[in-house]
Amino acid sequence: MKTAIVLGLMASGSSVVHDYLSSREDFDSPFGSNEFKLCSDPTGLHNLYINCYKEFSFYNPSNAINDFLNYTNKVQNYDVYEKHGHPKKLYKKKFNVFSNEFIRKITYVSYKANPEFSNFKINKLESLALKIKRQRYSFFTVRLPVDKKKFLFEAKEYLKKIILNNLEEKKIKKNIVLNQAANLFDPINSSQYFENKKIIVVMRDPRDIFSSMKHRKSKGTPHRNVNTFIKWFKKCYDNKNFKKNLRHKDILVINFESFVTNFDKENKKLCKFLKISSNYKLKKNTSNLFDINFSKKNLYKSKLNLTKNEFNLIKKNLKDFLLW
Repeated sequence: MKTAIVLGLMASGSSVVHDYLSSREDFDSPFGSNEFKLCSDPTGLHNLYINCYKEFSFYNPSNAINDFLNYTNKVQNYDVYEKHGHPKKLYKKKFNVFSNEFIRKITYVSYKANPEFSNFKINKLESLALKIKRQRYSFFTVRLPVDKKKFLFEAKEYLKKIILNNLEEKKIKKNIVLNQAANLFDPINSSQYFENKKIIVVMRDPRDIFSSMKHRKSKGTPHRNVNTFIKWFKKCYDNKNFKKNLRHKDILVINFESFVTNFDKENKKLCKFLKISSNYKLKKNTSNLFDINFSKKNLYKSKLNLTKNEFNLIKKNLKDFLLW
């Protein structure tokens, strides 16, 4: 069993690679077309690891664990919409059970306390309770983690349980594909919780990225101002660490434009990297999920959707990243 993790910057077109793999008979996609950000979100699993082992202090692990539990508790009830007007839960029942069980297993020692910084994180009612009951009451749990090896073992088991639960299976029977399941800017370290993983990074021409952001008014993106977008793009892509990461043996870079216009050639490259057959069969009723001809319609839209000034500014300032 292989785990293929597809990554891309916002509006990069990475979903076309994810949708292709998830449509194949030899792949399962536990979360459908939705993004699986449990590891990569700011208060997710990798942040927890960093605060437990890379940036350890008396209270960093405790604060990160509390943030992680708050995050998993809220994401348990998070609705996604694969079809308009038809919400469903991203994670199936037992997700919170698995999360709390994981924290219990990676906790070496815990106790109730009132470190000073924790008083800044409580609400007015909790603050009043502390004043009335003084040191006899606490809203904060201090936890110290187990050793790193134990943490990584339990993290892998935790993710495996979540994946199996969403697949409603007792055993993983096929290859797995996950959408945005690691940090694009630290892909190897942030994906260490998956076994036998391979990472596909999808790149796209910045003119079309900005065009897509602007058209969709994508939340969390700098779609309102082209100059802000240019600075943002350079900060994300134009640095030595990012470029170095892309040269790792477990990472394959695919250009959205090449994948869509020359699918057969790019598919062979992708399959060779994943060590799977390029002679694929699609599952039934997946034609609406993966349609290379439909994806072609998203090519070069910036020519129509951007103003002449926006188009030329990106072309001039991001010339090293142009793909057509």
